[in-house]
Amino acid sequence: MATPANPGIDVVAAVGLYVAAVAVGLVALGGVAAGASSDGLVALLPTAFTAGLVCGAVVARVTADAVVRFGAWRWRTVACWVPASLVAGGAVVLSATGAVSRGWRLLLLGIAAGAVVLSGWLLSRTTRDAYVGAAIDDRDAVLANWTWYQSGTHAFLIGLGLALFGVGTGASIVVGTPSYRFFLPSIVLVVLGWAPTLSVPTPGGDDLTLFSVSGLEHARADVRAYPDGIVVEPRLIPSYRRFVPWDRIVSVRTTEDRLVLERRWRPAVRCDRSAIEDAEVVRDAIERARRGTAESQTTI
Repeated sequence: MATPANPGIDVVAAVGLYVAAVAVGLVALGGVAAGASSDGLVALLPTAFTAGLVCGAVVARVTADAVVRFGAWRWRTVACWVPASLVAGGAVVLSATGAVSRGWRLLLLGIAAGAVVLSGWLLSRTTRDAYVGAAIDDRDAVLANWTWYQSGTHAFLIGLGLALFGVGTGASIVVGTPSYRFFLPSIVLVVLGWAPTLSVPTPGGDDLTLFSVSGLEHARADVRAYPDGIVVEPRLIPSYRRFVPWDRIVSVRTTEDRLVLERRWRPAVRCDRSAIEDAEVVRDAIERARRGTAESQTTI
């Protein structure tokens, strides 16, 4: 299917920001390696950022189709992070060889590498979102749509827990004794973020709930089922759509309260049946789509 000529302003901005971050990182690395003064770097870096921002936006407009297709590549995030490894590796080499003493110059290179990582992640997500939109949004073959209530992984809680664990580790190293004030809350946050509702299957087909934090089971995303898979559009803004092909859904089942889509190596997508007009019909439609995909072996 042909992709649209205009990838969207968010993709154009993400490309421009990424190219600007890479330009700043490479210029900073070259300047530090050449022994440029602080005044010289202050003059060079804003110019590199502006030039990269403009050039990236122009490239995104001119090569719109290629930019959108980039979102289909499985290794796009890794590819976007290659320049960051160059900048970080250059900083390590300069420090190890004694060409640059540890100080603000190495800190500058570290910040530049981090900027490339963040902008690369943003570029990966925006191009994927644009690709999903180009491949699916214009189709009229929506099999079903429903609301996904939070009962699986929650990235923010997990990230907060890991950050708190890092702070606790650093504090423990400085103080010399473990800081349980940080470790215990971090473990709780990670557990709740991974699965605020933990349950195990029973022979009768329903799940036995081990514990559930009902306050975290909010409306997480809108889900639409297509012949090729499901599109998950999170309610939280800013966020980006995700496409899950049917070959990554190992089974679909209904319980007394849920429509459950079991995923390979990932927590299941558990949707509240009360938000679905007819869960059995939706399940049957999904099963037919999964069988059709398995027979044709076509995925997006």
